[in-house]
Amino acid sequence: MNDPMVFDVELNGQVVRVSDHTIKSARVFHIVYPSSKPSLNITIAEDTDGVKFWTSLPEGRQEEAEFAGKIIATYIREYRRNQLCVTTTDKKLPARNLFD
Repeated sequence: MNDPMVFDVELNGQVVRVSDHTIKSARVFHIVYPSSKPSLNITIAEDTDGVKFWTSLPEGRQEEAEFAGKIIATYIREYRRNQLCVTTTDKKLPARNLFD
């Protein structure tokens, strides 16, 4: 599945730019805010019990990472779902009658 490499989502009332990167087999999302707020890097980590969670890189902005991660995951799921349901049509001339 080809996910978008750059896309926009809304976080806390503002549209942010998200880019998708792979670093040493880890999927990292770089979020750029339109304001002077510092950009945020997030990824999915796994705790000792095997439970996955969103975390910031470097750590310290955990709450933001969890919120943004859920929004990004929802966006990507919708993107994938819409890619599978795409129907294209081409307006053509009416089919000729077989009895003409």
